[in-house]
Amino acid sequence: MGILEYKTHIRLNDVNENNQLSDKGILNILSEAAGVHSEKVGYSLNDTEKTGFSWMLLYWKVKVIKRPRWNTEITIKTWAREFLKVSSWRDFEGYDSEGNLILIGTTEWVLIDAKNHSIAKIPDELKESYKVVSKKVFEEEITGKLKQEESMEKIYEYTAARRDIDANHHVNNVNYLELAYNVFPDDMNIDFDNLEIYYKKQIKLRRNSRNILFKQRK
Repeated sequence: MGILEYKTHIRLNDVNENNQLSDKGILNILSEAAGVHSEKVGYSLNDTEKTGFSWMLLYWKVKVIKRPRWNTEITIKTWAREFLKVSSWRDFEGYDSEGNLILIGTTEWVLIDAKNHSIAKIPDELKESYKVVSKKVFEEEITGKLKQEESMEKIYEYTAARRDIDANHHVNNVNYLELAYNVFPDDMNIDFDNLEIYYKKQIKLRRNSRNILFKQRK
């Protein structure tokens, strides 16, 4: 399919206290665009029963250029940039109603076997369905991982609840961002022009895997 163009309006829960598109809103909109693209090529959440596969997000990197206001129309362009053995890279561009570039982003995903919930090798027919576009929105080399500091201290702990769980039966990726807001000082801007998130482990509703911890350097 190549590049998908997804048009949408910024909703009330997509804006922050200053009536600007928030980081949470951006991640939700980009996730939706990725889902629509996958639906058009036959590998979306609605196709899992037929294909036996679902997608799980590993990594976000987003650069915000401009933050539109509530109820304005934006266009997201997204494409599959690269397929590896078990993961894929998807890039995004966002434009306002006047055609101005407002954001760019890249993501890494893994394919999940729906029966045993393990990472699966990406089949050739899936790759062919998406029709790879090798355009990169970031010039620098991106590995999809963040370095963890050796000296850290726990500053916040949260127990995952049923409201956090999505269709993949784990805490939704955007929920981690919302929880991280609780760590920042009240007078700190919680929407960042450069955002990078790496998910080390999925959290499910299991007794041995409920706590979500946020740490900082000592």
